[in-house]
Amino acid sequence: MPSSNVEAADGTWLTYSWPANFRFPAALDIPADDEMVEQFETVPRSANGLSDWAYVGKNHAERDHTRGLLLLYKRPPALPFTGARRALCPVGIRVQGFIERLNLGPLGTLTSGKTPQAALQFVVLNGGRTSGHIFRQYKAAVDGVVRYIYQSLGETPPAARSEDDETLFVARRVFTKVVAGNRNSPSALHEGDDPRELCRAFETEWRVLAKAKIGEYVPHADDPTRGSKHPCDAMSIREGDFVDVCIGFDIVSRRDRAGENHLQVHLSIEHVLLLVSALEDAALDGDAGAEDVVHGPGADF
Repeated sequence: MPSSNVEAADGTWLTYSWPANFRFPAALDIPADDEMVEQFETVPRSANGLSDWAYVGKNHAERDHTRGLLLLYKRPPALPFTGARRALCPVGIRVQGFIERLNLGPLGTLTSGKTPQAALQFVVLNGGRTSGHIFRQYKAAVDGVVRYIYQSLGETPPAARSEDDETLFVARRVFTKVVAGNRNSPSALHEGDDPRELCRAFETEWRVLAKAKIGEYVPHADDPTRGSKHPCDAMSIREGDFVDVCIGFDIVSRRDRAGENHLQVHLSIEHVLLLVSALEDAALDGDAGAEDVVHGPGADF
């Protein structure tokens, strides 16, 4: 999924504001000579900039009528016109931070007796002990996009709570309702993903059709400034890890019995990429100067 980066106050990408041992190539997915880069790689700060950058459009492929809207790039990167139509390209924002809490297990928060439609996989991100000032800039950029979505649909954004300033809660729905269009789609679960067979009770009505995209970034041995991505198991991601998360926007619109519309915008996980594990961070702490190291939350620090 194409994605955009957040700028720091000096105009550089915010990812380069982290201490040296937490920096990584933010442009990992973007060819250096891509002529479309300037059109999407940074999140605009102003309302006018946002309106030139993205719009809320219809998602005709979505069968859940409450989720029929998407935030889309106006000039999709590297997706040229196909005939008379341009491919729809949902907006994604790249955010780096430390994991405060998480549940990325195959079934997420599903427990015995809990309805599958409420099951989530999630991460809660923050800026660690010493880099809250960096993370708050990510938070401000994401919050600005959420406000833009509400305003684009003529709705008033919900009031922000002061305790939300330091964290981002990003989640994805685990189960998809089985309808005529996906009835023949196989489950994405593998053997051992559901040892207690919790899904058996509702497998004809709800199904895991796609797993969360989880991977790790591995620097090249001969050039630490470059690297590659590899899939990894959800168990590899732990509290205290420094990760890159691509955030999408899940727009939910429902009408109550009185006909009044209720809009909610949720931050959704598009991918989670492990950059520096908490164990690696602890090892770096013994080798690097204090000015080069920032600690994530967790009992090890």
